[in-house]
Amino acid sequence: MASVVPENRLVRISGDAEAVLGRLREPLLDALNGRRRYYVVEVESVGRVGEILVRITGSEGRLPLLFATDEQEPGYVSRVVRDTVDRFGL
Repeated sequence: MASVVPENRLVRISGDAEAVLGRLREPLLDALNGRRRYYVVEVESVGRVGEILVRITGSEGRLPLLFATDEQEPGYVSRVVRDTVDRFGL
């Protein structure tokens, strides 16, 4: 399992595919930075047609998000993560 530990020590990102992590690391950090909470983010390839699962665990709970192949644009992933974490108070 590949692992990325960013400069921000409050967000830890890991996953099973370097290409996916390379593309989504910054958007995920952008979505979660500045919240003053600790998050563990796991990114996994799932399914047969390239879906990815982004699992966000914080002190207030756990949030799984599934992105289809055509939904993996970095800006879209960042926006969905930010809005969903806000909505559920994670």
